[in-house]
Amino acid sequence: MERSKLKLAVIFLLAAVNLFLLGSVVLQRQQSQGYAAALQEQTLAYLSSRGIAVAAEAIPWESGLSTEIQDLPAQLLDPGDLPAEGLPAACEIQPALEAPALLMDFALGAEEAGLTPLTIQAIREGYQYSGEADRAVLTPMWELTTDRGTFLLSGAEGTLLAGG
Repeated sequence: MERSKLKLAVIFLLAAVNLFLLGSVVLQRQQSQGYAAALQEQTLAYLSSRGIAVAAEAIPWESGLSTEIQDLPAQLLDPGDLPAEGLPAACEIQPALEAPALLMDFALGAEEAGLTPLTIQAIREGYQYSGEADRAVLTPMWELTTDRGTFLLSGAEGTLLAGG
C-alpha cells in the first residue's frame, strides 16, 4: 500500500514539472513574439525618421529563401547570370542579415546617396550569382522597388549595390 502511494506521488510530481515546463515554453514564445513585434515597429519608426515610407506588409521579415540546391536556380534575381550547365556542385551560399538590419543599412545608404525621401513599394528577395568554372557564390539580395527607382541591397553585407 505504501509503495503505491509513493508511485502516485512521483507521478503527480512529474506531471506538475511537465506543466511548469510547458508554461515556461508558452511564456517564452509569447515574449519572443512581443519582442519581434516591437523590433518591427521600431524599425518602421527609424525608417520614417529617415524619410523612408514603407508598409510593414511589403517587408520580408522572415526570409523565404531556400538553401536546397534544386530550389536555387528559381530564386535568382537575374537567371540570365547562371551558366548554361547550371549551378556548379560546389555552391557557397552566403548567410543573410536580419530584415531590421538590412532596412537600417538601406536607409543609411539611401541617405548617403541623397535619395531620401522615398517610398518603398515592394521588396523581392533572391540570390545574385557570381562564379567561376567549378565554384559558385550565391549572395542573398533584396530588390527594392521605390518611387525613385529600383535598388539592390546585399543581404550578406547590407550595402546598397546598384540603383536602377
